[in-house]
Amino acid sequence: MYKNYSIEECDAALQRILQEHPGAAFYQKWTCGKCKKRVTGNTPNKLFIAGHCEDCGHITDIRKTGCNYQVHVAVGGLASVPPEGTS
Repeated sequence: MYKNYSIEECDAALQRILQEHPGAAFYQKWTCGKCKKRVTGNTPNKLFIAGHCEDCGHITDIRKTGCNYQVHVAVGGLASVPPEGTS
């Protein structure tokens, strides 16, 4: 079973993560209110109050059901090397 948190809790946690890792990207996740499929949004670094399930078409009220997120942080390798021409 997936764990959902209030959108306010997710927002506060994500603000802290983005301050620590400015190049990070997050994607909002929620559980469809109809078919119960776990959905991952495709817009980075933005939280929505409603989410559309592409499988069943249902619009979930994320303010009521809560959400979670996945974070992408590049660590090491080329991600740690500034591009040429930058200081």
